Order: sequence, then C-alpha cells, then structure tokens
Amino acid sequence: MRLLSEIRNYLGNYHVKSGVYHYYRNEFSQAIGFLRKALADEETLTEGDRRNARNYLALSHKGQAQRLAAREEVEQAIEELERSSEVHPTYPDIHFLRAQLLERIDRGDEAIEAYRRAIGCHPNYLEARIELGYCLIAAERAEEAIEALSQALAEKLSRVERPFATGRELIEAGQSEAALAQFHVVFRAVPALAEDYQEKASEHHRVGEFDKALEALDRAVEFNPNYPDVENFRGIVLCELDRHDEAVEAFARSSALNPGHMIPRLNMAFTHVRAGRPLDAESELQSILQQDPTDPVALAKLEELRAGRVAERKSAARSQGA
Repeated sequence: MRLLSEIRNYLGNYHVKSGVYHYYRNEFSQAIGFLRKALADEETLTEGDRRNARNYLALSHKGQAQRLAAREEVEQAIEELERSSEVHPTYPDIHFLRAQLLERIDRGDEAIEAYRRAIGCHPNYLEARIELGYCLIAAERAEEAIEALSQALAEKLSRVERPFATGRELIEAGQSEAALAQFHVVFRAVPALAEDYQEKASEHHRVGEFDKALEALDRAVEFNPNYPDVENFRGIVLCELDRHDEAVEAFARSSALNPGHMIPRLNMAFTHVRAGRPLDAESELQSILQQDPTDPVALAKLEELRAGRVAERKSAARSQGA
C-alpha cells in the first residue's frame, strides 16, 4: 500500500526513511542499500522502524526481481525473490512470483514447492491454488493435481456464495443499494481487469495526471470492489486533487476491508491535517497507537500536533494579555 508523500518524512530512522524514499521512486538498488544499513544495527531500531525496514526491504527485492524478469534475467530475478523471502518469509506474493519464474525455466518441482509455500502463507490464495494444479498436471502428478484444483474450485465458489448470501439477506431487509454492491461482487467482479486499471493509474499518478489516475482507479473499483489497495490509492489521488472528504471516505473503506493494516489509517490522519482538521487527525493517530504503540509516524505526528496546539494557546494568551 502507498503512503501520502509527506508521511515518509516522519519515519524515524534516517536509513529507513531514505530506503522508503528510494523505493517509491522505483530505485530499488538504492532502497535495498539503505534498508540493509538500517537492519544491520537492528537493536537500535524501534519496533515500528524495524517492521517498516523489513517490509520495504522485501518489497524492494521484489521490485528488483520484477524488473529483472521483464529483461528476461530470470535466474537473477529468482535470486532476488529468495533474498526477499529471507527478509519476509510469510509474504505470499513473493513465493507466488518465484513459483511463476521457476516454471519459466522448467524447474517444476521447485515451482510446486513455492506455490505450496504461498498457499501456506495465505490459505485463501485462489490464484496460487489454480497455478499449483496446472503445475502438477504438467508434472504428471494427477492425483495431487485433482486435489489442488478441487480446493481451488471450493475457494472460487466460496467467493461468490458468501456475497450472494449476504446480498439475499440485504434484499430481504429492504437494503437494496447494499445488496446490489454484494451482487456486483458475485456477477461483475473481474480482478485481473482491476489490476490492469491499477497499473494504468500508477503510470498516470507518476507523471502527475491525477484526474486520469482517478478515472482508472474508479474503473478498478468497478471490477474489484473489495480490494483495499485500490481504495487506499484512490484516497491518495483524491488528496492530490484536494478532495479531502472523499479521500477520507476512500481510506476508511480501505481500512474496513483490511482492519489490520495501518497505512490507510495513517493516510486518513494526514488527510485530516491537510483539510485543517487537527483534532480529527489526533483522534485517528491515538486510535492507531492503541493498536500499535510503537508506530513511529503516529508518535511523531501526534507529538507535533499537540505541540502546535500548546503553542497556539500560549500565543492566544499573550494576545489577550496584551
């Protein structure tokens, strides 16, 4: 998930901050260098900085691997993904991408193991279950392939049965609009198209075409309305367009879809600051710190906002005294 640009300045450790800066510029080698320097002296980091350093280091290795794979340097890309998984062994997309690359160079047994690791990290990973089944077919392991694809089918059915049941309940309760949103997931969601539009939005955002980025993200939401990363990205683009109330709503939807993730909530707090609502920002930051007392961004921004309020009160008191 993306952070609003100003949030990166509040990451506590210099090397972590520099690594995140380079990551968002797609300068992966530089990012890896700074983040490894941060983790080389790991005991000096707060828990929040340590977590950020590990997450962004894994993402930087993954980004480097994708760049190498696009240049057909597949062996080197696999090595980068192995480094990424060493840093963040429970990140399922790393194992999934590594499996796909292993298939490309006919290392099928290793690919099967990598798909299984992805599923172990994320049991509902439908795409990994499907690809595992295909890979097992190619390896002529028929019984295992049937089992893997049967599990994939069960997962795929559950993804439409659950929202369909919810939609039916909402219709019976007279909540037609909410019901339609559930049926949209069942009958019109196309996650692959959503990813395509998200990529287009990234390109538009990179060159400052925020209106076009928003159009692409709105299309992404149509094709996959329950994807928290898209709503978070929409919030960032809406902020760039100074549509702060809509941005807060987008960040709230992202957070509701993935309650354990702090990034949309941090983005929401900083959006309140942009909109001139410091008390709302403080409230959100306090809520974040209740869940994670070591978050360096929330700690730093909350201290800054409180110090600003104290300074305003003193200034007002001096004015009245004069």
